Amino acid sequence: MVRRVFFSFHYESDIWRASQVRNSWVTKPDREAAGFWDSAAWEEAKKKGGDAVKHWIDNQLNGTSVTAVLIGEHTHERRWVKYEIIKSYERGNGILGIHINRTKDRDGYITQRGLDPLKRIRFYVSSDGEKIHFYELHARKWKVFQDLPQTNNKKSNSLYFEERFIFKNPRWGNFCTFSEYFRTYCWDFDDGYRNLPNWVEKAAKNAGR
Repeated sequence: MVRRVFFSFHYESDIWRASQVRNSWVTKPDREAAGFWDSAAWEEAKKKGGDAVKHWIDNQLNGTSVTAVLIGEHTHERRWVKYEIIKSYERGNGILGIHINRTKDRDGYITQRGLDPLKRIRFYVSSDGEKIHFYELHARKWKVFQDLPQTNNKKSNSLYFEERFIFKNPRWGNFCTFSEYFRTYCWDFDDGYRNLPNWVEKAAKNAGR
């Protein structure tokens, strides 16, 4: 079975680093990658507005089972990375984070370690289990995530929320950060070139994918 991974990252700052991770993935059999587009397509989508960007992201997520968030120095600030993480969660993808700041760019530079976006997004499931709300940390305050409305579990994702590992011990009525359930690694220190397949499969298994 082909394993298709969506890579979420800060395009302007980290495309070179992200491409190294992607290339290490797709060089092996039965592997595909999504989430990459050229600069012209990106600029064209931005000109058309947020809905066009969301549409592209939603289409790219189709057929993927795992989302790998590639974390550079400023990834945690990016609006569309946050959207990609939450949409990945909503559709049932396995999720993992990978710090790539120590991976050299095209000029041979590394950057400062960035904040983990999985620690800066959280969700709240209503006490009756019917709705889920998403929040982002901004200026040290938790605010409702505006790019995605609350999700009605029973209408859109009832089977997912009943079976997913997160809810084997339900925490309805409580706030939970994504980092409580999804692991983050370091591409350099944790030998991502060798271990990425294991990380992906573990994330997929945890999500029942």
